[in-house]
Amino acid sequence: MGDEVDRTRKATRAQLLRSHPFSRPATAQAIRAQSANDEDEPPLHSALSRDALSDKVIVEVGAERVKYRVSEAFLNHYAEYFQRALAGTWREASEHVVVLGSDIEPCIFNLFVEWLYTQQLPTLSPDWRRIADPLHPYSISAKMLRIKLYVFADRFIVPKLREQLNRAIVNDYDSDCPALEEYETVTYAFNNLPPTDPLLDLIVDRYFMVWRLDLDEGEEEDAYNNLPHEFLLRFYKRVGKWRKEDLNNRHQLFNMDFCSYHEHEKEADKIQCPHKTRKMKVGQVWLMREPRH
Repeated sequence: MGDEVDRTRKATRAQLLRSHPFSRPATAQAIRAQSANDEDEPPLHSALSRDALSDKVIVEVGAERVKYRVSEAFLNHYAEYFQRALAGTWREASEHVVVLGSDIEPCIFNLFVEWLYTQQLPTLSPDWRRIADPLHPYSISAKMLRIKLYVFADRFIVPKLREQLNRAIVNDYDSDCPALEEYETVTYAFNNLPPTDPLLDLIVDRYFMVWRLDLDEGEEEDAYNNLPHEFLLRFYKRVGKWRKEDLNNRHQLFNMDFCSYHEHEKEADKIQCPHKTRKMKVGQVWLMREPRH
């Protein structure tokens, strides 16, 4: 009878441990595994608030050197650049002051600091502008703010932020109505990211897939002149690669109206052009020279 009761108790205890794993006594192996995991976790606000020593580092940003007081523990945990700057014999380490380049805008650092403490990115365009708080709120789009923050994360080695932004930007293109980056944003991305960054190829491929001239309404004429050579070259090669891969189906998509390149002085000359009358057939699609003004 006693053995049967003992077996029942053991079976019940085993079931409880399976159902409620947090009730299991900690083993040395479990403690070591937990310690390793803790090293990857961000600092706890509660622990920092109990620390008698000041945890703040001053970061000066932009041409005006706007001062931010930021948690050193969070900077060290997420951003390798700051971790290196605040370690060893560097002046930044002894003075607890890090000066960023004058090209870093306070509105982008605002976004970084908000992410640093929350690990969350804004989801709506108004929230991007509200958190960034740029000097002129409607002078910069949410897409530009996002790509500038991505460049910041790449430059200052903030891998988790960079990965989150990568997923957000790529997933945005996978939505029902993705909008193309403005030319100003395209130019900034190509001028500030390494040539191997996958987002550059994403921008090119999206333009290749959906761009039409009418989508450029509202763009300044100077935007065309400022487009990076690398962007145009990749787009050009993308078109050529696509046509090569699908040559059997695409090379006859257009017949060229060579007459439109003849510089006929009179309309009658165009009508009587033997090349046109001999080649053109009703119902065919003809590619004609674009008029230049």
